[in-house]
Amino acid sequence: MIVAVIPAKRHSNRLADKNLLEIDRLPLVAHAIRYAGRFKSVDKIVVSTDSEEVAEIARRNGAAVHFRGSELGGEVPLIEVYRDVARQLGRENVSFLVGVQPDHPNRKSDLDTLLKYVKENRIDDLCTVDHRGKRNGALRIMSMKALTADPPLHSSVVQDDCVNIHTAFDFVMAAHEMSPYSKEIAVGGKMIGKGHPVFLIAEAACNHMCDLEAAKEMIDLAAVAGADAIKFQTYKAERLTRKGAMTYWRGKRIPQIEYYRKLDRFGAPEYEALIKHGREKGIITFSTPFDVQSAEMLNDLGALLFKIASCDLPDSRLLKCVAGFGKPVILSTGGSTVEEIERAVATFFATGNHQLILMACTLSYPAANEDANLLRIHALKERYPGIIVGLSDHTEPDAHMVIPSLGVALGAKVIEKHYTLDRRLSGSGHFFSMNPEDLKKMVQNVRLAEGVLGDGALGVAEAENSARNSARRSIIAERDIRRGETIESSMLGMKRPAEGLPGWMMDALIGKQANTNIQADQAVSMDMVE
Repeated sequence: MIVAVIPAKRHSNRLADKNLLEIDRLPLVAHAIRYAGRFKSVDKIVVSTDSEEVAEIARRNGAAVHFRGSELGGEVPLIEVYRDVARQLGRENVSFLVGVQPDHPNRKSDLDTLLKYVKENRIDDLCTVDHRGKRNGALRIMSMKALTADPPLHSSVVQDDCVNIHTAFDFVMAAHEMSPYSKEIAVGGKMIGKGHPVFLIAEAACNHMCDLEAAKEMIDLAAVAGADAIKFQTYKAERLTRKGAMTYWRGKRIPQIEYYRKLDRFGAPEYEALIKHGREKGIITFSTPFDVQSAEMLNDLGALLFKIASCDLPDSRLLKCVAGFGKPVILSTGGSTVEEIERAVATFFATGNHQLILMACTLSYPAANEDANLLRIHALKERYPGIIVGLSDHTEPDAHMVIPSLGVALGAKVIEKHYTLDRRLSGSGHFFSMNPEDLKKMVQNVRLAEGVLGDGALGVAEAENSARNSARRSIIAERDIRRGETIESSMLGMKRPAEGLPGWMMDALIGKQANTNIQADQAVSMDMVE
């Protein structure tokens, strides 16, 4: 009999009532039971617990219950919990025991396949590890020898890179990875995420200088260039900055309120016109709201997508407001600590909205090339593997618009870069923005980068077969070899094409006798020697 054992005590030292926390209205212990129940190889599922509440959940989900004694409470090694269940069932009745810990709800392993592998290879103890090789509790498959031997007789590991829930944030990330939005997000008929084209945003900000016709022209040219979206910024100076705050970017220092008053004149009619114009041109048109009132106005106008600027990442009220619309949201992480990012992510997901994209960003206008730190893309992908990651690029446009493509090579699925009609204009962020021609180059380079990156699969590609067969060499006779001669290294050479034996088989020929006459330049085969 193969028994799946789910250890689920009532209390957890690091995260209160962890096993009872719910994802999709199902407690973690129930997720573990349902996982084990999917596989034909499992004959019995047992929940080992000290809690009647856990026991009731187990019964409702079709599992047997074993109440463990007080000596197995606290931080007792799990192997003792598994041994306890085996003793109750009778070791002679159990062939393999499978440990399934509830705090790995998004485990990916095929248990039937692993059990077959364990049996065929006579493995006594197989446990799962993450992609770093660190052991986790997604699965542990043990023979009865493993339960009694110390150490087990024959052990092995297999990778299952699932979330290991220890903290409240781990739980939030597990819930997200089990949502439909951990791989892709839909926006206005376009898909963002793995397996889809990079989503390209022309960040128009307020570079229209509150001229509606200029803003429409920016939309027109961005659509022609091939951008997927164009983004503006929506704020009112009085809600954005205090009177004494001074500008912090390059140029003459003036009060921020004086600067922003010149750029905040668009209201609902203008944004409604821009969203409509973008729809007509086939480009998604949206904006970054800098306050709740602006966010609500944009949502009422039918905006399909929202952006939260790096500077507002700590603003929980704004985050909750925008997340509450139930639409996709892009969140920039420039100038933020890990703790601030994780607090913002947890705040967002707590609303029930999982349509979140994180942007690597350097909060500097412009960002010097040496400060761009594009490897932040990789760091965000590594730390938050279930969240789509992009790049908000604040570097000045280079002559060939290379930097955004480097971001794509590092795994960015969204690229955002500031955009203007003319970099020579003044009064906003024109000087570090790309112009329409730069935008065209960026789109072309990104699409080129996507095409050449491929899927990373090792092995022989179909496109390589012709060259592989023609350019590779095979073993040939350097001179005539008479029947009965002993093959020596000097008699053999390597020439194209690859119609005969590969070079790594030359040692197998040397020392053998030719059983037929072999002509010079003839491909040598194993049936020519004995």
